[in-house]
Amino acid sequence: MHKPTAHLPVWRDSDVDWEKDFEKYLAENKTLAYMMLQNAKIFKDKDILIQKNVKGEWETINWTEFADRFTAVAKVLIDMGIGAGDMCSIFARNCSEWAISDMGILATRAVSVPIYATNSVEEAEYIINDAEVKVIFVGDQEQYDRATKIIAANKFLRLIVAMQDNIEITGDKSIYLSQMYQKGRQLKNDKEFEDRINDVDPDDIVTIIYTSGTTGNPKGAVHTHRTFFNGIFPSMRYPEAGPDYISLSILPLSHVFERLWSYGCMTVGVRIGYCPDPTNFLEYMNHYKPNFMTSVPRIWDKVYGTIHAGMKNAGGMKYKMFEWAKGVGIKAYKDKSFGLQYKIADKLVFSKIRDMLGTENCNVYHIGGSAFAPEVNEFFQAVGINIAMGYGLTEFFPVCVGFRDNAIPGYCGVVIPMCQARISDEGEVQIKGGMCMTEYYKNPEATKAIFTDDGWFKTQDVGELHYVEKNGEKLRYIKITDRIKELIITAGGKNISPQQIESLLGNEMYISQFVCIGENRKFISALVVPNFDLLKGYCQTNNIEYVSPEQIIQDPRIYKFYEGLIEAKTSSLGQVEKIKKFVLLAEELTQEAGEMTPTLKLKRRFIDDKYRTLIDELYED
Repeated sequence: MHKPTAHLPVWRDSDVDWEKDFEKYLAENKTLAYMMLQNAKIFKDKDILIQKNVKGEWETINWTEFADRFTAVAKVLIDMGIGAGDMCSIFARNCSEWAISDMGILATRAVSVPIYATNSVEEAEYIINDAEVKVIFVGDQEQYDRATKIIAANKFLRLIVAMQDNIEITGDKSIYLSQMYQKGRQLKNDKEFEDRINDVDPDDIVTIIYTSGTTGNPKGAVHTHRTFFNGIFPSMRYPEAGPDYISLSILPLSHVFERLWSYGCMTVGVRIGYCPDPTNFLEYMNHYKPNFMTSVPRIWDKVYGTIHAGMKNAGGMKYKMFEWAKGVGIKAYKDKSFGLQYKIADKLVFSKIRDMLGTENCNVYHIGGSAFAPEVNEFFQAVGINIAMGYGLTEFFPVCVGFRDNAIPGYCGVVIPMCQARISDEGEVQIKGGMCMTEYYKNPEATKAIFTDDGWFKTQDVGELHYVEKNGEKLRYIKITDRIKELIITAGGKNISPQQIESLLGNEMYISQFVCIGENRKFISALVVPNFDLLKGYCQTNNIEYVSPEQIIQDPRIYKFYEGLIEAKTSSLGQVEKIKKFVLLAEELTQEAGEMTPTLKLKRRFIDDKYRTLIDELYED
C-alpha cells in the first residue's frame, strides 16, 4: 500500500545548534565551486546530470566528467582575463550545460548572472548593461541570435559562448562550449586555477538574480556563497537522499527556487534530471520518475484538471469508482487512518494515477510562487503524491520548506531554522536571517526601502504566522493571503485579495487562465481564458457549433456556461468579492505578449492597460 505521506525520521530543531553547526559547515565547504570539486572526489563515477540532448538521445554526466568540464571552462575564462567579481551571464533553458557553465563561472570567483531563456533582446540587454556582463553563455539558436544583436554595440559584452554545437555562430566574438572544453584541457594555467579555487571567500558574490519585474524595471538581488549556504544548510534535511535519488529540474534555473534547490541536491549527490520545456512534463516525469522536484501551482492545477476531465468523460462506473476513491483517500489523509478501503482505492485508482504521472518514487515535490488551492493539494496527498507548499523570495530564499510528512494544505511550512518571521501591525510578513540578499545591485534607495528600521526584510506579502504541533514539536507555518501591491481596493474602499479568488478557479478544467479586475472599480470583474481543447468537447456534446476561439466566446450559451462555473467555484466568497461580470478572451496570456513574467506571474498593471477597453465596457451602466 502507498500511503500519502510516509513517516520518515526528522531532525528536531532542539537537537541541533544551528548557528554553530552552520559555521562548521561553511568552513568545510567554503564556496559552491569548492564544494563541488570536493564532491567530485567523493562521488567520482556516480551520475550527477541527466538530459535528453539536441540529438534526442538521453545522456548522463558523472561527477568526474562534470568537474573536468567546469574546470576547463574556468581555466579558459581565467586565460581570457575574467577576474574575481567579473560578471558572466547564462541565457538558456535548463540543461546540463547550464550547470557546467554556471560552476565554471563560479570556479573563477566570477559572478553568475542568469537571464531567463524567454527574455526579449531588450530585457536581456537591460541585465547585461546593469550588471556589466562580459561573457554570456547561450542555450540555443534563439538566445544566440538575441545575444548577437546586443554584443554588436555593447561596451561590456566581449564573448558569446554557444552551449550546443548545432548553433550557427558567426564572427570572432563567438565560440562553442565544446571548444572551451578542448582549450581548457590544454591550457597550462593549473596553478592559477588552483589559486582561484582555494583563495575563496564565502562572502564573494555568487550571483545577481534579477526580479521578474511585475512592477517597473527588474532589480538585481545580490547573493553571496554565505547567503546561499544559509538557505541550503537548514533545508536539505533528507538523511536518505544521495546518488540513488533524482530531482526533476523543470522550473527555470534562472529562478532562485530551482537554482538553490538544485545546488542543495548536488551538495548531497542527488542527480539532476533536466526538463527544458514544461509542456513535455509527462514525458520527463515518466523517464526520470523523480524523488524530488520544484514546481509552481499552475503545473499541478493543469494535471488535476486533466485527471478530472478524463474521469468525467469516461463516465459510468469508472467515474463513480474515481469519485469514491477520491473521497476515501482524502478522508484517510486527513485522519491518518489507511485501512482496507484505502488499500482498495489505492490498488484500483491511485496507483494507476501515480504510474501515469511517473510519481511512484515521490519523496516530496516542493511547490511555491503563488496560491495553491487546498483541495487540489489534498487530492494529490490522497493519491500518494506528497506536494508540499514552501515560501521564499528572490531576495530571501528559502523561508519555509515542506518536508516529508509535515505539509499542511493552504499553509507554507515549515519556517526553517536560522530564519525568523513576524507579522507587522499592517499584516505584512517580515523576515530576518542569513539567507537574505546583501543588497539590490547598484540601488541603495531600493535596498533601504525594503528593510525596516530594525533590519527586517519587508516581503510585501500579507500573511499569518501559525504554530502547529507536529512529531512532538511546535512548528512554525506561514499562511500567505496576498501581495500588498496586488491587493485590489475597490471604489467603495474594500480591500480584495485577487490571488485568493483566482486560486478558487485554478483547478477548474474548463478555465485555462483567470484574472481578477477591480482596482478603483465599483465591483470585481474578471478576464477569463477558456480551455479551448475541453470547450470543443463540451460544444460537441451540447450541439453548439465550434468554429474558432474568436467565434465561440461570442456565443451567449458559452458565456452562460462560464457564468455557472464561476458562480459554483466562488460560492464561498463574500458579496463584495463575487465576480459580477467577466469577459472571455480568445488567446492565452503570455510572457511574449508582456502579460506574464517568466515564472508565470501576472503583470497586472500591463494587463489592466492592454485590456482597458474591454474592462471599461464591463462597468458601463
